[in-house]
Amino acid sequence: MRADLEIGGARVSSPIWLAPLAGVTTRTFRDFHKKLGAALVHTEMISAVGLSYKNKRTRRLIGDEGEGGPIALQLFSPDAASLAKGAAIALGLRRFDALEINMACPMPKVAKKGSGASLLGRPDVAGEMVSALKPFGLPAWVKMRILDQASAAASSATERFCETILAAGADLVMIHGRTAAQRYEGAADKEKVREVATLFPGRVAASGDYYAPEDAALYLDGGCVAVLAARGVLRDEFLIPKTLRALGYETPRNLTDPTAGDVANAIVALGREGLENEGERFTLVLVKRMLAGLFKGFPGAAVIRADCAACRDWASLEETLLRVDLHPSCLQQ
Repeated sequence: MRADLEIGGARVSSPIWLAPLAGVTTRTFRDFHKKLGAALVHTEMISAVGLSYKNKRTRRLIGDEGEGGPIALQLFSPDAASLAKGAAIALGLRRFDALEINMACPMPKVAKKGSGASLLGRPDVAGEMVSALKPFGLPAWVKMRILDQASAAASSATERFCETILAAGADLVMIHGRTAAQRYEGAADKEKVREVATLFPGRVAASGDYYAPEDAALYLDGGCVAVLAARGVLRDEFLIPKTLRALGYETPRNLTDPTAGDVANAIVALGREGLENEGERFTLVLVKRMLAGLFKGFPGAAVIRADCAACRDWASLEETLLRVDLHPSCLQQ
């Protein structure tokens, strides 16, 4: 195993991290991917204002002190004052290894209230928000998107925004290679992310269209210091360990070349923890959301996935998963 790295002020074992995913990166999902090798995980995007209002659901997203790290708290807020207040409340509930501001979410319910990607058009406010996190003594990170480059005048907008938030004290900028207007459609502009990374050495992490180990390697070879696994882990739950192996890290064979039984057992373990942490309803939704990527490459995978999709409770879903090794067409890869 390679020695620990320091990236963006945080000590981590590798540059492969789990991104924040709304409605997905719960305590159970974070634990699952830490066991698979994610060097750092994120909370879901949490409303700083919601924390201030003592919203119970918002506070549940924080997790608890018993959870291991490294973990970054991602907050969204329309201004520096509410951001700082929310961060103080969260840190009163548990420890984190970094504080991160979401300036990337393009969804109207977030952006129309002055948070998320709307901050890309308000660099002064964005800088103030970064400065507001510095007194907490933790690394201050920003998750953002590339800015619209439809015209020559806008071609350097991403770089100028990065300059502003780095000058305000950001320790790391995580850049998603789509514009806010794209939302999650089209292709991520990996070359633009790599270009920005070369302009700000050691300060840029990458996000967007990381679906295979080669995608992570492309970002890292282009100067990015870390890569965030997002929707790719829903397509392939073993994406992170496969990437680590490709990068030269020691990774157990059952994680990088899993049998059908290895896949089934991993999902059963995730489900059992989810049942305890988040309840049956959420656990069923989460596992079924992962079905499209489960058993990919195994003969008979479609039948197994269909059987799992038909389950209406966790007991029957677990039973179905535990029968995978007995399925005649899934005994061999």
